[in-house]
Amino acid sequence: MRKIISLLSLLVIVVPLWGLSSQVSSSRQWRDYFSYKGCFDVVETDQLVVGATALGLIIYDKGSQSLSVVNKTNGLSDSGLSSIGYFPDLQMVMVGYENGNIDLMDQDRIYNIPDLKIDNMVGSKKINHFLTLDNRLFCSTDFGLLIIDPEKKEIAATYYIGDDASSVEVYGTAADDEYIYAATSRGLIRAPRGSNQLAYFQTWTRFSAQAVPYCDVEVTRAGVMAVKGEKGETCSLEQWNGDAGVIVNNYDTFWSLDVTPEGLVVVTGSKLYFYNSTLQLTRTVSAVMAGGVELQPVYRKSMVATDGTLWVANLEGGLFSENFDSTWQQLLPSGPYSNLTFNVATAGETVWILPGGFSSLYNNAQVPAYISVLSEGSWHYFDRSNTPEFQYARDLINIAVNPSDPNKVMVASWGSGIYEFDDLTMKAHYMKDNSGLQNIDWAGSQYTRIWGMNYDSENNLWITNTSVDDGIVVLTNDNEWYSYNYATLSSPNAIGQILIGSEGYKWCINYRGDAKGLFVFDDNGTIDNQNDDQYRGVFMSSSESDQRNAGQLLVWDDNGEEITRDFYCMAFDQNGYLWIGTGNGVVVQYNPSSIFRDSQPVFSRIKVARDDGSGLADYLLENKRITAIAVDGANRKYVGTQNSGVFLVSEDGTKTIATFNTSNSPLPSDLINHLHINQESGEVFVATDMGLVSFIGEAVKGGEAFQEVHAYPNPVRSDYSGTITITGLMERTNVKITDTAGNLVYETTSLGGNALWNGKNLWGEKVKSGIYIVLLSSSDGTQTAFTKIAIIR
Repeated sequence: MRKIISLLSLLVIVVPLWGLSSQVSSSRQWRDYFSYKGCFDVVETDQLVVGATALGLIIYDKGSQSLSVVNKTNGLSDSGLSSIGYFPDLQMVMVGYENGNIDLMDQDRIYNIPDLKIDNMVGSKKINHFLTLDNRLFCSTDFGLLIIDPEKKEIAATYYIGDDASSVEVYGTAADDEYIYAATSRGLIRAPRGSNQLAYFQTWTRFSAQAVPYCDVEVTRAGVMAVKGEKGETCSLEQWNGDAGVIVNNYDTFWSLDVTPEGLVVVTGSKLYFYNSTLQLTRTVSAVMAGGVELQPVYRKSMVATDGTLWVANLEGGLFSENFDSTWQQLLPSGPYSNLTFNVATAGETVWILPGGFSSLYNNAQVPAYISVLSEGSWHYFDRSNTPEFQYARDLINIAVNPSDPNKVMVASWGSGIYEFDDLTMKAHYMKDNSGLQNIDWAGSQYTRIWGMNYDSENNLWITNTSVDDGIVVLTNDNEWYSYNYATLSSPNAIGQILIGSEGYKWCINYRGDAKGLFVFDDNGTIDNQNDDQYRGVFMSSSESDQRNAGQLLVWDDNGEEITRDFYCMAFDQNGYLWIGTGNGVVVQYNPSSIFRDSQPVFSRIKVARDDGSGLADYLLENKRITAIAVDGANRKYVGTQNSGVFLVSEDGTKTIATFNTSNSPLPSDLINHLHINQESGEVFVATDMGLVSFIGEAVKGGEAFQEVHAYPNPVRSDYSGTITITGLMERTNVKITDTAGNLVYETTSLGGNALWNGKNLWGEKVKSGIYIVLLSSSDGTQTAFTKIAIIR
């Protein structure tokens, strides 16, 4: 690896500080919905105080006293930050990542050094610490030391300083006039500072008594201070003068050592311990008061700024600074409650975000109940501190918005029933005693597992109630409750998502147990009469006494062979086709309305031709677990996966239009929990296990008539190179663009309610300055409209 990094050291990617680092189309405008509570490090520059979180930097401008963020959507090269540092001579902030990536950020640019990240070495590449020394950066990693030349912005050398030149985890370094010290997983080691043999492992000698982990080291006026143990656990602070070490104290949940002009700060999870130059304890800080509220700390790092202000990185509250009157100020950019995002939905222009989830085998993940809501530019939170109903609740997993009134929202819990909200106020909490819901018999009063919720065309809410006999429940539009007991769904079951087709059939996924597979039922439009119902599931009608069983339903292919019972998500498209995400790609049911007429309906796997001239084809997203499917206004499918990001495929699935992952987009993770599209705005929300991002998609839902047709940007100025959007259109609008003389310049068909133009003519050349006429007609030619676009070159 040393040789590879040396050869790649000229690979530096430069982006403007506030520019977009994504490699996807410039027409896509990414937006992050990140929480910045999880602050774990802090540094100071001449103008700024910078706090680090896993997903980005909190930037506090000391002059203007303003707060901003820098992350992967507006400049950083990656997510998963693990350390930051500052190089005063070049006024440069260093950013290290869990995957070995490194950014160097000055006032104007961010320089990316991806050499370590893209190297194929085995093992962790995590960046743990930066030390500025002799015009070089000593970068502590999980395998050794990287030496970075900050002026050339390249990796100059790699030091393997473990025994026999082996890898060793280096957690931090420090230096005095004589030595460079390294806290490693194999003890406290040092090397002569002036040696030109630092790359040679025998130059580094262990001087701690044992080859045990030392997680931090600093040089202070009291000598070399080192911490024996592992961060987050009980550790010993040791003072070293020469070759002798003396234990100063022991600390629970130790996290960092920070040097101050007066001495030293020991940071633990719950307290800050201040020592003077003679190691006398002068002060302790535990809980802090900010804005009149006492905040319990989860400390990670502290820093005394040049003006004497104390700054603290708090993993549960962002950045804190202590004023000179001993009051505290919290500096936290607006955002959701946390970055754990399991489900997201839009109600009008309001965004609802849930954090829950499952453990293995669909047991509880035990995520405390809280909800983040973005409404009219402000964030609102429901948590255990302000919502008594959430005191013992956990794992909120699904959202249903009332189609007739977006202010009314239902939230499902995997254990605590359903919560009803109206205009950002909790209206009701539905459990066994006040609804048609049931508890799991063996689990006590607080174990009502709800997953699927969906409104039908009459505004009745259909609900799946897992692991009970009456697995289907409906809350009617006049607030009546009905429960359905079908033999196939008798307890135990793990019934989850529920969808409603255009003919009124309800489709469900059963996730485990003997009944694992698809389940579909027809209530025959008579909610209060179950006798006329029919259903199909994995059991044959001859194996059940329930006369409503209309026959076995398996996912059969063209040959009558069962494809799979491993299902994770479903979505109906605009043609009424049912798209199903499995553990091995996508299957489609093209005729769901005949599910009770066909004795052995066929489910299809879409074949995608290889682009290699072989004439062969593969199944769509074969060998990938599909976790989410969303359909946009042009009937294209966004498909989320367990570890490969998001794929945008054509209407029929035979063509991949775009892919979005951590390598080519601002996605913070390739594990996709949920996809949601606001059909009115085209905003595509991508919920991952590490945070929520969105982008403005190219397609919105087409109208039944042309409405407020316009183009943007308009005028198109010379410095704009993106896509021009024409909006307010009908589905599949025919679009012709001409010059003022009537010459055809460009033509296309709209994507739902939007049409896109790249500003070029039919020959791929940029059009000249002028006014261009956009002529629009519906697909059947019965409706027309027009608009104009001004081009300024």
